[in-house]
Amino acid sequence: MQNVAELYAANVQLKGVAWRRHDFCRFVAFATCVVGLSNVQVQGQAAVAPPPLTSNRPGIGDSEDLVGRAVIQLELGVQAGANRSGDEYDWSTGWGQSTLRVGIVDPVEVFVTWGGFSVDRDSTAGATVVETGSTDLLLGAKFAVLDESRHGLTLTVEPTTTLPIGSDDFSTGSYDGAVRLMWGKSLPKDWDVSGNVVFLSTTDENGRYWDNLVTASVGKSLTQSIGAFGELAIGLADPSAWTLDGGFAWVPRPNVQWDLSAGVLVRGPGQSWFVSGGVTLRRLPRHMRAGQRAR
Repeated sequence: MQNVAELYAANVQLKGVAWRRHDFCRFVAFATCVVGLSNVQVQGQAAVAPPPLTSNRPGIGDSEDLVGRAVIQLELGVQAGANRSGDEYDWSTGWGQSTLRVGIVDPVEVFVTWGGFSVDRDSTAGATVVETGSTDLLLGAKFAVLDESRHGLTLTVEPTTTLPIGSDDFSTGSYDGAVRLMWGKSLPKDWDVSGNVVFLSTTDENGRYWDNLVTASVGKSLTQSIGAFGELAIGLADPSAWTLDGGFAWVPRPNVQWDLSAGVLVRGPGQSWFVSGGVTLRRLPRHMRAGQRAR
């Protein structure tokens, strides 16, 4: 069964073998389509100040905030983790974790996520097996339901589905649907709280099962450009897995964020620990770029 650390990448496993060429073409075609939709803008729109950069990185849970209309955002990351069970030691690294997010209208964005290319090294009784490859693709959308400025709480719904384009060995081989509920609320003195509830239907060699997830996070703005967070993620499959993680995000420029995080398994099956780092890059529509220059 999947574990919480694997859900961190994109709710898809960080395993597989080489991504087939025609599947890569599907990914490029989808990304080109959604980017094209985002470029439809109202002519003569007045310059406005852009919203603060928001990213699904770092952390296991996703952000409840949307990128905004006609905004294009790319989130990239790498991750390493390990698990030890008796005389078996598994070390895994994920490279090129990526999410492309595009704001369609103010309450809606679409995104495509790829868990990246991974290298898994499994050592047992002196024998080592190395597996390399990629993961399935994840397609989804975010819909804003409640806004904190009007309702006192931000609430967002995110339906997703996987495309089973990974290898035969590591892909689930099926279209796995999920619904993620994300909430967040600002607190005094630059604190905030947020969380996710995920209902995920997935498969393994034993068939289809529910691998649900709950997260709760507390964040703090340390300076105007640096924030920190702590998070608890609980995988609700039987047996459950509890993971504690935390980290930092640095926004040196309005459209760039760097992040670093780490987590440890405190209960149940899964990766014993993981570390992750990444960058978020944002492209604003013309009227927001003009508003950014005017500030």
